[in-house]
Amino acid sequence: MRALFYGSMYAQVFFKGHFHILDEAGVQYDLVDPGTPEALAEASKDHDVIVTFFPLREDLINSLSDSIKAIVVTSIGYDNIDVDAANKRGIMVCNIPDYCIEEVALHSVTLILCALRNICQYDRTIRNGGWTDRSMLCGREHHRMSTLTMGFLGFGRIGQTVCKQMSGFGVKFVAYDPYVPAKVFEEMGVERVETKDELYAVADIIGIYLILTDETYHLINADAISKMKDDVILVNTARGAIIDLDSVKEGLKSGRIGAVGLDTWEQEPIPMDDPILKEDNATITSHCAYFSIEAAVELRVKCLNTAVNVCKGEVPYNCINKKELGL
Repeated sequence: MRALFYGSMYAQVFFKGHFHILDEAGVQYDLVDPGTPEALAEASKDHDVIVTFFPLREDLINSLSDSIKAIVVTSIGYDNIDVDAANKRGIMVCNIPDYCIEEVALHSVTLILCALRNICQYDRTIRNGGWTDRSMLCGREHHRMSTLTMGFLGFGRIGQTVCKQMSGFGVKFVAYDPYVPAKVFEEMGVERVETKDELYAVADIIGIYLILTDETYHLINADAISKMKDDVILVNTARGAIIDLDSVKEGLKSGRIGAVGLDTWEQEPIPMDDPILKEDNATITSHCAYFSIEAAVELRVKCLNTAVNVCKGEVPYNCINKKELGL
């Protein structure tokens, strides 16, 4: 039973103090740095699973040894893995879908509250000496939360947790997610809409809780924004490429978008000369929503336990392509 870690420096730092999980299960492991398909083919010989910190596209997946049964990604998102190529090779793809739910949800709620109450603008204004002449009338007009509707694009684990965290504020909820059973919406008191356009038409706040796929790439574009309410608040703690940033910036300038809270970016780090950094109504964070001490430990443990499961011939709970592989 052998595991291969793709990204030796990251693995040594990331899993430091946790490799005993493999030792105790009798799983040996090796480390390899990114390189050519030929190098990966050689390194993956006689290994059961590969744990990766880097993208695995079709050429690299096709180069993996026939002994590889699964790819484990060290994140919730798995858009950096060519799942179709893995399916063709009969290789399981496993993410860690449940390690930072509370953290990402709380970060999303925090961005919403910052936007609603203009917190960052007040802070900047006061620090720049604006207490007497501007701070009491800073930024967008405030509305009572009990008068607002929040829309969820995606209503999985994180969206549902955001809903629970926001439920004490008296906000009305609507959500779009064709993959979530109707009873979930009913149990949580959330109105289910059948189309994204229905959500755009009624939501004062829109939170994005989707995975990145071909279907969701640049989902929030000029056309979508044109269908939203004026002064909408838009928050994204999912993948950055779900929004077309140029369209969002134009929406801010036109007033169609009242404020944004953005944690993830199609290009990371965001260029320091990007105009969005000068927008008063934009609250910006650096793809940090996932982090807490507890979440970091949970991620490490679940990655290694998943590798152990694979080495033992099991199908892990977090295999995302079970259906495609007939498992």
